[in-house]
Amino acid sequence: PSVPTLMLGYLFCLWQGIKTRGRRPRFVIDWHNLGFSMFESSTQRTLAKFYERIVGPLADAHLCVTHAMEVWLGENFDVHGKRVRVLYDKPPFMFGPTRVEEQHDLFSRLELDKEERHFGCNDGRSKTKIEFWLEELRIRDEVDAGELVEETLLTQMIINRNGESKISLRKNRPALLVSSTSWTPDEDFSILLKALEKLQSSIGKRNNFQRFPKILIIVTGKGPEKSHYLPLLKKFNDSHPQISIYTIWLRADDYPKLLGCATLGISLHTSTSGLDLPMKVLDMFGCQVPVCAVGFDCISELVKDGVNGRVFGNEDELA
Repeated sequence: PSVPTLMLGYLFCLWQGIKTRGRRPRFVIDWHNLGFSMFESSTQRTLAKFYERIVGPLADAHLCVTHAMEVWLGENFDVHGKRVRVLYDKPPFMFGPTRVEEQHDLFSRLELDKEERHFGCNDGRSKTKIEFWLEELRIRDEVDAGELVEETLLTQMIINRNGESKISLRKNRPALLVSSTSWTPDEDFSILLKALEKLQSSIGKRNNFQRFPKILIIVTGKGPEKSHYLPLLKKFNDSHPQISIYTIWLRADDYPKLLGCATLGISLHTSTSGLDLPMKVLDMFGCQVPVCAVGFDCISELVKDGVNGRVFGNEDELA
């Protein structure tokens, strides 16, 4: 947090300069957001903004995550000139397309329907929604010559007559949408839920259930509003045959693999300052996944509408 880190950083550099008789370490601020914008109380915001405006210009150099941030700092904190540079974030090296073998392994381990409702069948058994989807996929898929030995919603393993196994993507696999959220008010998850309601309604009106792919939405992350949405998601899954939403918590090494499997990434992030960019979108781009991102002031510096993704303002546009 900028309070008290900025002042402590400045004082440390100053003290080191005194101790070493002038060989002071340089104090550089990497502006990824404005600390004061995260306070809810107007009094706290005012005091924190005053603090940042006083301490910020004391730095020797500044890195900004967007051009919008650079302009704002110049106009409001008197931070400008050659000591200010824009340095866009880049996705870490582990983010990239996921090989089909890794996709098969990942979805073999994910227990998406662990707590899902079971529906009765004509034969007296009960099955989850995913089990119904798998049965439908088997009927629609044209399996290559051989025996189906393992399957997931996205992949299947076939053993041919020579005993050789091959993993391939299903031809009629569901479209996989992935969204990473912190389940906080600045990421309005209700937009996605309403958009999926409208999409299901649109598919039904066109009587297009057979031609339209199933839609699997996986939402990662933890946060304060998750418990509010879980009952709504369960109700949604029970009443929408074409679309399923699941929330999961992944191991750190599995998150890039999941993104690399996605058909589409969804970003609901809106900046508290309107000046920073969602790192999750960079991760998705690193995996070569197109993104639908909710619009705010500087999102165009990352998501070019109609080029590398789409920008939406409400549930109708997202649907």
